[in-house]
Parts: sequence; structure tokens; C-alpha cells
Amino acid sequence: MRKVTQNVARTAIAAVCGAVFSLGAVAQGTVIDFSSTRGTGMNQQDVLIENVRVLTAVPNPFQPGTSTTVTSNYNVTFRFDPATLHLIPMGIQQTGGQGVENCAEAVVTIYDAVRGAAAPLSNASVTIGSRTATTNALGVATFAQLPQGAASLSVSAANYTSASQTATLQCTGPNQLAVALSPAEGSGGGLGRGQFRTILTWGENPRDLDSHMTGPAADGGRWHVFYGEPTTGNQCALDVDDVDSLGPETVTCPPTDTTGALQPGVYRYSVHHYAGSENIGNSGANVRLEFGGGQTYNFTPPAATYVGEDDVWTVFELTVHADGTSSVAPVNAVMGGISAGSVTSQRPIAPGTGFGQTESPITFRNLVK
Repeated sequence: MRKVTQNVARTAIAAVCGAVFSLGAVAQGTVIDFSSTRGTGMNQQDVLIENVRVLTAVPNPFQPGTSTTVTSNYNVTFRFDPATLHLIPMGIQQTGGQGVENCAEAVVTIYDAVRGAAAPLSNASVTIGSRTATTNALGVATFAQLPQGAASLSVSAANYTSASQTATLQCTGPNQLAVALSPAEGSGGGLGRGQFRTILTWGENPRDLDSHMTGPAADGGRWHVFYGEPTTGNQCALDVDDVDSLGPETVTCPPTDTTGALQPGVYRYSVHHYAGSENIGNSGANVRLEFGGGQTYNFTPPAATYVGEDDVWTVFELTVHADGTSSVAPVNAVMGGISAGSVTSQRPIAPGTGFGQTESPITFRNLVK
């Protein structure tokens, strides 16, 4: 029953999205109901639509000759096809109805993005899918009996800017998740007009992912902000460096609680796998790019070949123009195994998005904490 219904849902959802994104009957006895769905952007090309209801007609055992409906709920991942302007279903996960097994657990820790792990946020509201919990004094909210697969994760707290992203939940053990919130505009640490901030969070492994921002110097060279030189260049600053899982790693430009115009040119942000098991690709990493005024971008690691330690994920380029406006190019490419012995040549990289360029491998030579 479950497999048949899921196949009907997959076909029906594809048909509906090819026409109109609304309530629609696509086959006799089957209705796709989008009236209570929630949409969350996963990255630059994918969107997660949660709580798609599939109503399937079945014989009513209490009234022979009539029918009733069986309702199943699904989360569906779609990819936008610019050629056809259609949303193409990429994955489907049943989350409610007959046969569903909600076996995932999640432990979500919420931090102040500027002060990091030293400042967990209590009384923050955390929502995964349709479930909401409040963080305790340690900034932790716990969930049980969640459906596995992709889910939306949204967080709000008093005097902080709300944030939303997605997470992939597994049933093999508690899923360790983290979100870091920026202080609200106008409060200490809040972003002002003309500022931007990158916030990196991830799961339990690898234990140490590092943020690297390079940018234009007035003399035509490039500076490099990272844990070893957190304020060099006077354009950006590393607010917090995390070395023991979850994050956050936060870079703010111009530095937090300062004012001034940014030097025009290209600012390039990358994530380096410094130490620990697993790899960036399966770390649950999320990079959120925030601007003063509220505009936000979310980035997740691309499909690529990951080696492990010394992998580099070039996430985006941000160009500050002479008039102070800015534009963002998602690079989203990976270089594998960058180390002191390999910085003289470019390693194979993922195709990425075709925008911008990867960071120079020499940037990551002989990094020691």
C-alpha cells in the first residue's frame, strides 16, 4: 500500500508542478493537496516543500459501494529547471499516514553568532517541520520521533534575527544540529546598512571546519582573514573560531560594531576542513550570508569528491561595487586534499555553478593552530 501510494504521489506531484502549483486532482480518486505546505530554500537550485497531502480514494468498509480517503503526507525536494520553468521532483519522503516510521531524533543547539559557543541562547523557539520546541539554559532543544530525510529548520529568539535552513535527518542516532543567530539590527552586534556577515555551522564531524575570507586591499593586493589573522586588512574580522564541532564560525564585514565603507572589489569566502573525521560533504554544514537590511543567502556543500582533511569548499564571491552596492556569485566548488605539498597546482574541482572562481590553493599552505 505504501509503495503504491508513494508512486502515485510522485507521478501526481510531477504532473501538478508541470501545470499549476495548487490543489489539483490528477487522477480519478487521487487528489494532491498543497493547501498546508511549507517551502524552504535548500540551496541555489533546490527547494523543499513539506506536508504535501495525497488523498487516495479507497472502498469504505462500513458503507459498501461508497469510498473514503486515505491521507498520506510527504516532503518533496524539487529542482528548478530554467529551460522549462518547471519544478522537477528530485526526492520524496513520506512523513505521515499508513506505514510511516518516525524514527529520527535531533539535538539542536542555538548560539549567538557573534559570541559563539560561549553564548548559547535559552528560550529560543526551534521548529523542525511541524514540530516546535524551546531551548533550555544550555541553548538546546531536543526532538524525537521525527521523519527521516530533508526537513526545514527555523529558529527565532527575542532581540535576534530569525533564521531558516534545512537539515537531513537520519535514524541511525541523534542528529546534532546547530544554528547561530545574529543580534537584531540596532542592538549590540547587529548588522547595519552596508555590512554583511557569514555564519558557518555544521554537525558533530568533522570537529574543526574553518572560515576563510579574502578580499581587496587598497594597494591592489589581497588580505586573508582566518583564525591566524582574524582582523588583517581592516575590512573584515573573524568574530569567533570554533574547534570542537557545531560552530559557529562567523566573519563580519566591516567588523562587528564598526562603521565605514568597504573597499570595492571581490570578497571570496571558503571553508577549510582543518581536522576531524568525515568530510565537508556529509558534515551537515550550512553557510548563511546575511546583509544589513535583511537579505539572506543559504549555501550547502555541493555534490563532489571529498577527500577529508584539507578539502576546501569555495562557497561564494561577493563583489562590492564602487557605488557601495554588492552582488553575490555562488561558486560552490571543491578542491580536494589541499596541503603544503599540493598548493603549486590546482587539484580537480567540482564544476560548481559556473560563477566566480575558486580560492587560490596557496591560501591554505602550512596552516597550524
